[in-house]
Amino acid sequence: MSNKNQVALAVLVLLAILALHLSIAWQDIATLSRNGFLYDDSFYAFQIARNIADGNGITFDGVNPTTGFQPLYVFMLVPAFMIAGESLSIPIYIALSMLALFTVMTAYLVYRIARKYTEFMPAVIAAAIWGLSPIVAKQGTNGLETAVSTFMIALSVFYYLDRIRHEARPGVFRFFVFGMLLGITVLSRIDGVFLVFVLILDYLLLLRKRRGTSGTLVRMLLLPAGVALFYGPWLLLNMAQCGSPLQDSGTATRFLSMAYATYFENGDAGLAVNGPDLAFIWEHVKHSIATMKVIPPVHVFFRSLEKTGDIIHAKGFLQITGNILGIVALVLSGIVISRWKRDPDRARRRQLDFLLLFCGLLMLSYSLYVFGAFFFLRYFYPVYMISCIFFSFILEDIIVWFRARSVVLQRTAISVATAYALLFMAFTGSQVFRSQPVYPFYDIARWVNENTEKGERIGVFQCGMIGYFSDREIINLDGKVNRDALCALKTGSLSGYIQKERLDMILDHSRILQIFLDMTPEKIRECCIKVLPEEKHPCGWVALRRDALDIITSTDIIGGSVSEPGMAPMKK
Repeated sequence: MSNKNQVALAVLVLLAILALHLSIAWQDIATLSRNGFLYDDSFYAFQIARNIADGNGITFDGVNPTTGFQPLYVFMLVPAFMIAGESLSIPIYIALSMLALFTVMTAYLVYRIARKYTEFMPAVIAAAIWGLSPIVAKQGTNGLETAVSTFMIALSVFYYLDRIRHEARPGVFRFFVFGMLLGITVLSRIDGVFLVFVLILDYLLLLRKRRGTSGTLVRMLLLPAGVALFYGPWLLLNMAQCGSPLQDSGTATRFLSMAYATYFENGDAGLAVNGPDLAFIWEHVKHSIATMKVIPPVHVFFRSLEKTGDIIHAKGFLQITGNILGIVALVLSGIVISRWKRDPDRARRRQLDFLLLFCGLLMLSYSLYVFGAFFFLRYFYPVYMISCIFFSFILEDIIVWFRARSVVLQRTAISVATAYALLFMAFTGSQVFRSQPVYPFYDIARWVNENTEKGERIGVFQCGMIGYFSDREIINLDGKVNRDALCALKTGSLSGYIQKERLDMILDHSRILQIFLDMTPEKIRECCIKVLPEEKHPCGWVALRRDALDIITSTDIIGGSVSEPGMAPMKK
């Protein structure tokens, strides 16, 4: 294929990716909010950016300062809220359109990185699989920093490969730019610290192999300096306000993962007090491995197995089969990658081994410490991008193997690949254009506006979307964007916090009230109001008014001190 045709095909792929993601971004707000395109956490970012734009400080509720967000993305949103005025939808459309552009740019970088080690066709196919895959269609425009941070990871890796790693003596300016890129990467999402670590480690090992000079080592100091320049101020703010390098949301996610263990059926009720046990950790390890089934090149295969299981009533059997096949595929991929070093032409691919280490560290951090299994699909988003780069290498080997085979076998392979590509696009289309309601938050916000008075203060655990769309004062209770509430949860003094804040209503899913307010199902039926009772499928949310809350508190269903029964103090 001529260079002109290669450029045309690459541009066509990028335009197709842009069209797909803009078609998602420009759906009506109700569909985006209800059907799982936007997370509830997305609206924490939107609301914090809106408060910054309105001069209310770095807060979700306009009162409590927070660091429960990834700063780069939120700060990028502030101008959108400044120019949008009172509109709630325009800033969201601006944000999602921006995320669509970041997804396209990431696809381009996937192509450029893969192209350094493969022929044109495997590289452009890898970019297409990345940008057009079902998982990227759902996560690329999710209203969070996911697309931005993954782009920064890809950009930092590309710059390292293009301007640092292959140069005998990279100049001071290149190291300084590289350090700034890494700093912005960490600012986009704190997980970027793992990338900083593996890149510095890779370059140190390379210098050892090359017998690098002390001058190069001195220039390497510009890398942590660049990180400190961009991430340092935010780190100092975190340390000053939280006493920890972790943002409020990261600390809360770990705690809530254990507190919600019974809700998600992956642990016992006492984990939030006693800390994680081996069974809980093992559940997260298994879930981490299971999420690898949505890696873009193989996602459709495993999803087809699940669909087939539903149709033939053999879901359990085919699920086990899929798990076994997935483990076998991971092992075989590892064997293939390890054998590349035996071939001089393929050995260059091992220069990207640091990306595999990055993936491992990222997955281990969430499996063993942070947890948050309910968000693994977006936490591991960079892993899916990196998998497409390595898939391009495997695809090139497959293409080379078939070139030496008969025409009949080649045509058969092309037919199978075409069928898989059509199935791939069908699954992506179903994600985009046949979505179904997933979250009730948008309609609950409407219920709040219709069933409460202006000026009322309402406490909600899962409150992102409700706080954004309702015009009431919504106070976060799960601690993601309210460290005082998180402290109350950890010390078992939530009722004291509720009383101090003079909340007029507590609102959330009945199971959440059982966990944090120690309310029995009978007490919930007696004291709470059903939210959205007119819906065909009840959402399970209930509201607890102040009068009922006062009665419950006075009868010690919710205590008022560290020893109260709602949630015992968390062990250090």
